[in-house]
Amino acid sequence: MTQQIPLPLPHKVAMSADDFVVTSSNQEATMWIQQWPQWPSVCSVIHGPSGSGKTHLMHMWLAKSHGKALTSHDLLRNEPGALIMSNRNIAIDDAQQIATNPVAEEALFHLYNALKETGGSLLLTAEKPPAKWPVQLADLRSRLNAAPALGIHAPDDELLTMLLIKQFHDRQIDVGMDVVTYIVPRIERTTQALREVVNKLDQAALSESRGITIALARRLLS
Repeated sequence: MTQQIPLPLPHKVAMSADDFVVTSSNQEATMWIQQWPQWPSVCSVIHGPSGSGKTHLMHMWLAKSHGKALTSHDLLRNEPGALIMSNRNIAIDDAQQIATNPVAEEALFHLYNALKETGGSLLLTAEKPPAKWPVQLADLRSRLNAAPALGIHAPDDELLTMLLIKQFHDRQIDVGMDVVTYIVPRIERTTQALREVVNKLDQAALSESRGITIALARRLLS
């Protein structure tokens, strides 16, 4: 059989609340997002390993708050007053990257104060809680350490199963539950590993013009 060359077609990653899988590993962080705008502090932090769902939760909050996402580059290029002129609900993904950059730390400090003065909200995501960020600016460090920090734990079997189904669904791939239950105990317990195996299975199925079966999964995982 002549193999086809699979084209690297983009696939849509669903980021709505309906697409988020809630289990014991992320329930606390999810409930915190749902409680907005009754947050007791101007700033909140969602932290967890790469691929654990932090960005998805951030997008859920942005949809709920009608907020906007900023990057560290946005902080460096704009005055805090200008950043919140059109929107006082701000989210910054991978916020730990700001640490050790004196200019970025100063900018985040002023953004925090501007949001507090205007009744806004700030949501930060990171792999570690703020107490473990190497923040040099003492005033910023004290504010971040006082912010509520909600952790997302390593995925359990239930979450890995649901995320695997979601990954296939995002790519519009139909697979049987027998394939899903075969894969889950045989991969590293991270969402990054899950994404990689789905991509390999998708590419192999496309190149061989076949469906994704246990036999194909067994061959790729062996």
